[in-house]
Amino acid sequence: MLVITGPNMGGKSTFMRQTALILLMAYCGSFVPARSARLGPVDRIFSRIGAADDLAGGRSTFMVEMEETANILHNASAHSLVLMDEIGRGTSTFDGLSLAWACGVELATRIRAFTLFATHYFELTTLPEEHAGIANLHLEAVEHGDAIVFMHAVREGPASQSYGLQVAGLAGVPTRVIERARTRLRALEEDAQRHAEREAGQLSLFPLESPNPALDALRELDPDELSPRQALETLYRLKTLAS
Repeated sequence: MLVITGPNMGGKSTFMRQTALILLMAYCGSFVPARSARLGPVDRIFSRIGAADDLAGGRSTFMVEMEETANILHNASAHSLVLMDEIGRGTSTFDGLSLAWACGVELATRIRAFTLFATHYFELTTLPEEHAGIANLHLEAVEHGDAIVFMHAVREGPASQSYGLQVAGLAGVPTRVIERARTRLRALEEDAQRHAEREAGQLSLFPLESPNPALDALRELDPDELSPRQALETLYRLKTLAS
């Protein structure tokens, strides 16, 4: 699984779509736009891209997203290509992050499908540290003053930031609104920093347990290397240390 981060309009969805199209073209026997391509067996292509509600069916955007996600989790196999774009964004931040995290772990560990997982939840970029078979990619962008230039280049590792305010400026959001948002963003970041510092410097209400020499000695033992006589002597020594 590749966890893909980067700014909106940076090319994450295009990168994912072109991968699926190259696979489909190759399996049709067509040439593909690449110097070379080596593809193994793939049974199906699943995608969870885009967001739209279903007014006629009475389904919200989040409900549509979850139904499509459920279909993928129930039917994808280790030979499937799965495209997951911004999963969990239709609900609250913590709910969405938790769902995205759990879906990513399920796809990478139990299903083991070939997965491209685009997200703005930077917490998901720590998944490679916890599970094998996951790596980070990002779409490169460069700040130019208060603007942003999209390089449309895929690089290894996670993105450094999401550039949300810069993209909003490109979309035509008034400058006064962007500045107000930037001021609020700085205040939120400072509050988070102060909270982290308070948590780090706060004294515990409960005293720390003093180290137990018997436990330390027990951890250092290798029972397989002890003779019966040595085991008995060690037991007496541990009893003395514990008293």
